[in-house]
Amino acid sequence: MEPTNELVPQSPHQAPRRRVSRRLVAGLAALAIGGALSLSVAYARGGDGPEGGFMAFRMHKILDRVGASDAQKAQIKSIWEGLRPQLKTLHEQHAGLHAQITGAMTAATIDASAIEKLRQQSVAVMDKVSSVVTQGFVESARVLTPEQRKQAAAEIAKARENRRAHFEEHGPGGMGEF
Repeated sequence: MEPTNELVPQSPHQAPRRRVSRRLVAGLAALAIGGALSLSVAYARGGDGPEGGFMAFRMHKILDRVGASDAQKAQIKSIWEGLRPQLKTLHEQHAGLHAQITGAMTAATIDASAIEKLRQQSVAVMDKVSSVVTQGFVESARVLTPEQRKQAAAEIAKARENRRAHFEEHGPGGMGEF
């Protein structure tokens, strides 16, 4: 019989340990990506800046492009300032769940059911974030005229296409290939 290049486990425990290790690495990678996305969502939805972060900057640019009046801009700013405390609380809850998931993934013993429950809680919190953000968009849209809403939609679509093209060219995080 000729030797093969197959790995033959030295003990019955070697292969499962290797699988757990791969799963752990994959899980930690997913958490890191999820954490980065959560951080970007947090900055986008309210950020740490005095004027609401990157999302507010983008929204201001769009409002300028659609010719929103100062009164419309003030009204929309007021809408988002009113939602900011609720969004901050939800983002804090999500960050806490993310920390718990990280702790569970790095524990000596992996409890898949506990991690799954935390994941479900995390998804529920992000669903609430989505609902509040949608509420803000609906209230903001009501401030604009139908023509301004159409122009804003076109600006958002253009920005989305630019981000998609950038992502395709530079990969995740805009840093090129890994």
